[in-house]
Amino acid sequence: MPAKSVAVEGDVSATAGTTPYTGADSGTWTAGPVSLTSYGDLKVKGKKVVWKATCTFSFSGKAGNTTVTGSETVTLTATTKLLNKNQTKVLVDGDSKTGGDAAPKFDNKLSVSASGPLKSS
Repeated sequence: MPAKSVAVEGDVSATAGTTPYTGADSGTWTAGPVSLTSYGDLKVKGKKVVWKATCTFSFSGKAGNTTVTGSETVTLTATTKLLNKNQTKVLVDGDSKTGGDAAPKFDNKLSVSASGPLKSS
């Protein structure tokens, strides 16, 4: 498997879903800020290497004339892409996670688009 670029701060983005929250007929999702967990001393061009990203998406909509609100948290965690053989797990280009860890899922997504010089093994 070819090596992929390692994710650094700024490489993870959130995309709001289109599936209405449970019980809603219509409405919109809004992505909150993406919270990153990185390695303190591992950097690429001055940016910290990331191994975990979390975002809470908020929903505002309607079920008939009743207001419906809700939220979903999506967490993307490094699993198998390693640096230095078997020591450090990192997020890499192309990693993504749709929906939370439990059903129902609402199409909210975190994804990595990395093009830096540091590659996974």
